[in-house]
Amino acid sequence: MDILSVINKLSEHPSPSGFELSASARCANLMSRFLDSTDPDKLGNVYGIRKCGKRKAKCLLLDAHIDEIGLIVTGMRDGFLTFSTLGGVDPRILPAGEVTVLSDPPRCGIITASPPHLQTAKEMENSLSIDDLYIDIGEIPDEGIAIGTPVVFNSQPVKLRENYISARALDDRASLAAILRAIEMLKGKKLTFDIVVSATVQEEVGCRGATVAGYAINPDWAVVVDVTHATTPGADKSSTFDAGSGVCIGVGPNMTRRMSDALTSVAKDKKIPHTIEVCSGNSGTNAWSLQTVREGIATGLLSIPLKYMHTPVETVKKNDIEATAKLIYEFVLYLSSGGGKL
Repeated sequence: MDILSVINKLSEHPSPSGFELSASARCANLMSRFLDSTDPDKLGNVYGIRKCGKRKAKCLLLDAHIDEIGLIVTGMRDGFLTFSTLGGVDPRILPAGEVTVLSDPPRCGIITASPPHLQTAKEMENSLSIDDLYIDIGEIPDEGIAIGTPVVFNSQPVKLRENYISARALDDRASLAAILRAIEMLKGKKLTFDIVVSATVQEEVGCRGATVAGYAINPDWAVVVDVTHATTPGADKSSTFDAGSGVCIGVGPNMTRRMSDALTSVAKDKKIPHTIEVCSGNSGTNAWSLQTVREGIATGLLSIPLKYMHTPVETVKKNDIEATAKLIYEFVLYLSSGGGKL
């Protein structure tokens, strides 16, 4: 499986939070290559299932979310579209940005930005708020653009030097690619438990899909795969991780300690590049919801270092995706062989 090819296929299907059905269908198609069956739910999550063949077998849930941040049309004013945000969008990155308005048919747009020649010195010093920005699609059609139409960044995946990949929505498609790669590696391996891969929706607006997935699947263990902040100029070194340093293993109250310890032990034993990420409270991932579903789920968190989170040019190193896939693969084998009675 080519990781970049998987990311390209997922990127063909925009999935702003609450509007993920097309991406869910694509995920189901990709999962069907490696898993026994796929099953969507009413919210839009899609589950890929691999059965071990044992009655009343235990279950491991591998989760990555498929929604992305975006915008949503709120109205029209003076020939421009007004909008609000879906998820955590930083207004500073928006002016002069290219977007796709997901109308029927989709339309390209530009987020308004006044040229510096027309701004006062004070205006140039201040960031614009969402209320100050509009989307320009050229002439608005006679029928208008429906209020509630979603909008996504208009950017395509590109390969950079030294195995770097840049694209929108690598948060969290890089993680889904890692999970699928691990499942491919497990082909032909006899396991003692079932695996369910959940491609969940609405993470960016409150981890809602994960709550539904955890309740529906009720697994014995869950491993959430997401992204974390990679080191960039000016970033706090204590809360970022170098791209190329491998998979980050979460440790803290949002993760079950024995799961974190087991993942770390496997990474060390198999010499998989990794670092430890301390999450002193809410990890900001689906682990926050999954951990407390029903009677509680033993939950671990793996994260891929990612530059420029929540921008059109999120950037990861392919080696880190591969390290994440390798750790998932080895952890599954560890669990299947007894797993230290996890």
